[in-house]
Formats: sequence, C-alpha cells, structure tokens
Amino acid sequence: MAKTYVTCSGMRGERTARGGRDGVRASIQSYDGSVVVSNWYDGDQLKVRVGTSEGSSAYSDCTLDFIGTFDEFKALLRLSEDIKSGKVSVVRHRKPIK
Repeated sequence: MAKTYVTCSGMRGERTARGGRDGVRASIQSYDGSVVVSNWYDGDQLKVRVGTSEGSSAYSDCTLDFIGTFDEFKALLRLSEDIKSGKVSVVRHRKPIK
C-alpha cells in the first residue's frame, strides 16, 4: 500500500490515487466554494494542509486556513465542536485587544 492515497466518489463511481511520502492533494469544488486538502509526511510526522476558496478552485487562489500535524488538526476540530456546544467560550479566554 502507498504511504498516502486519496479516494473520491461521484456520479461516475469511485476512484483512488496513490501518493508517496510527498502526499496527495484533493480539491472538492462547487461554484459557491471549494475546499482543498493535502497531506504528506515530514519525517515520520503526518502533516495536513486545508485551504478554501469562495469560488471553484483547485489550487491557486485558495486561502490557507490550516497547516500543521494531523493531531493538531483533530484537536482544532474538537475545539470547534466545544465552542459550538458551549463547553468553551472564545470571548472568555481571548486576550484583550489593546
């Protein structure tokens, strides 16, 4: 099995592509917004990059929204859920603006 791979499915069925340690990239697009996700290995550490675009884009005009380790990305998603559920207050813990 390849070190990284991507699987996608749509109207024409499911497709898989293999990648190496340099990783893979996938863009999920619509006219109203796109998400571009990539992963790769830095040494033995799995890294993740997530970007978004307001239109249909695969690469160039995406805003970098996250880059870090896979564990950091999972922690960010858990934090987001905690904020939504009220377990964590962003306002209460934010540093004062000077």
